[in-house]
Amino acid sequence: MTETAPAIRKAFCSECGGMRNCDVRGHHKDYGQDGDGYMQWWINWYILQCRGCEHIFVQKSSADTENIHQFYNELGEPDSELIETLSYWPAPSKRQKPEWLDDFGVHIGDADELEQAIREVYGALDADLPILAAIGMRTCFDVAAILLGVEDNLPFAKKLDELVRLQKIGGIDKDRLALLVDAGSASVHRGWKPKPKELETLAEILEHFVFEAFVAPSRRSRLDAEAKKLEGNVPSRKRKKAEAPTTEAPTTAGSKSSPSTSEPSPAALPPARQTTS
Repeated sequence: MTETAPAIRKAFCSECGGMRNCDVRGHHKDYGQDGDGYMQWWINWYILQCRGCEHIFVQKSSADTENIHQFYNELGEPDSELIETLSYWPAPSKRQKPEWLDDFGVHIGDADELEQAIREVYGALDADLPILAAIGMRTCFDVAAILLGVEDNLPFAKKLDELVRLQKIGGIDKDRLALLVDAGSASVHRGWKPKPKELETLAEILEHFVFEAFVAPSRRSRLDAEAKKLEGNVPSRKRKKAEAPTTEAPTTAGSKSSPSTSEPSPAALPPARQTTS
């Protein structure tokens, strides 16, 4: 280290996804100027450790006397400060990775090649390499199709038809994946450079395809297996003992019977009143 650096520096932590206070673990400063001293420049390198998640990364801070921000301070006086340009290594993620792609893989069997291809796509996105990212997405589809049982030597259009026949994708998925393949081919053969929004759409198409074709079935299989194990551990419901049937005792001649609730006989009714016209 060439000089004493501040103990704490605020920087963007890609693991936390925001600005965080970081401990400065290392610092190096470069300084220079042009021949006549008219323009001066500074570069500071910081090795930082996030105080939240403890992620370690490098921040580069660049400034020169050609890029100055002029403003009025709180006293109303003209003031100025150097414009600081920041860059990081590893580069902050340009797109948040899906939750199923963690540090230990996509959790699906026999998919090492697909996982590696997907990781290289995100590496290209983080490094601002849109052409390579688009090409990599087409490669991801190619690898995934082989894993799903499609022959390697088929053209892309035939691979899509075969995936539909195998019921691995639907008609809407086919149209979206055809667009993804065409975009990758345009980058390969014509050097097409997709814009950030276009890359975002392509990444969403790829993520949806991989999740539906690989991740979701794998999760369903694991859930079925866990449910089967749980089924044997859940105690069954105990049956109630059957109650003995009850019968009414017969009435004897000398026993008292309950009052009758039937209608009285006609003989017991008072005589009807007669009227004459």
